[in-house]
Amino acid sequence: MIEEQAIVVNNEGRYVWVNTQRQSSCGHCSVKNGCGTQVLSKVLGNKIAYVRCLNTLKVHSVDKYTDLKTGDRVLIGLEESALLGGSLLMYLLPLIVMIVFGGIAVFMAKLWWPEATDLFAVVASLSGLLSGLYFSHYFAKKNTIENQFEPKILKKLPEKEWLFKSVLSP
Repeated sequence: MIEEQAIVVNNEGRYVWVNTQRQSSCGHCSVKNGCGTQVLSKVLGNKIAYVRCLNTLKVHSVDKYTDLKTGDRVLIGLEESALLGGSLLMYLLPLIVMIVFGGIAVFMAKLWWPEATDLFAVVASLSGLLSGLYFSHYFAKKNTIENQFEPKILKKLPEKEWLFKSVLSP
């Protein structure tokens, strides 16, 4: 599970909006001067992300959620499989659909109008990319309803634990 500390911004009952700060681990390894990631990290900086998380901290009943207030420190988590599956869904599916549409268009154009093979390939590839993006959006929305790709609140951090970790962490 990928975990990150965050600050509660808004509580909507079942969902909680939190702020997390992107942190880079650059500068801590032996190749820090020859790594392109460090340069990218310096350009992008430590930016704050606004994330909606599923509130899994239940109190006494299924319908009642813990009272997280604005400013509370929490630990959020996301399954590694959800991150990998989401990446494949958002990047690989549109590319595969684009290549399949382009291949079919080239095959069909060679049969019907060989002079316009490139035109058919470009138009079909673009329409395949857009179709793949639409399918990705549809499947991601469907799986978000099932809470597969959503980060979850793992626990509420005591103020002392948050301060202790932030002082010791690089």
